[in-house]
Amino acid sequence: MKHKKANEIIEKTATIIEVLICIIVILGVCSGIPKLVHYIVEIFRVGNLQNSYMLMNDFLKHALLLIVGIELIAMVITRSHESILTLILFVIARKMLVYSQGLTDILIGTVSVAIIFAVMKFILSDKKLLAKLDNTFDASVSISKLNKEYNLNLPTMTHTLAGLVYELADKEKIKDIHENTTIAYGQYIYRILSIENDVITRVRIEEN
Repeated sequence: MKHKKANEIIEKTATIIEVLICIIVILGVCSGIPKLVHYIVEIFRVGNLQNSYMLMNDFLKHALLLIVGIELIAMVITRSHESILTLILFVIARKMLVYSQGLTDILIGTVSVAIIFAVMKFILSDKKLLAKLDNTFDASVSISKLNKEYNLNLPTMTHTLAGLVYELADKEKIKDIHENTTIAYGQYIYRILSIENDVITRVRIEEN
């Protein structure tokens, strides 16, 4: 019991720190928006083609940096595979734009982007592979199927994983169910990864 309470305190503290960091990043992104407007005004004002090119380059670098900040917040909040890959995608795009020195750098960046798109298309769409990689499951899957195919020992009090999470939340008196809600019950910890239209769609199951 003490170990469980300690874990809950650590998790809540980490969540609070993450929220504070997200707020700071949001303030930083908001403070950077006027700079974008400044770049646009300067681009229209400067008549020299070379100076306009340099200003446009700076404008794109600054815009991508703000987008990276926004995607970082999305990753921290959702913790989804898509948000992580999207963040990496924008980081690579900014790297290619700002620091590419030649054809080799552009080629490496292009291959990296292609790999990310391949992962998003083929791995993230394969629910069985995703479950084996990081123990995340479609919430509509039946408990009997999870126990049989993944050698789990989940309670069979409901038919689907989503139903089980709702039942466990009720048992643990958890009223506010949202993304990243964690429920420790028995030998497993259930973390809600995504909710669509107020319905749990994906859950991570870990050893308690």
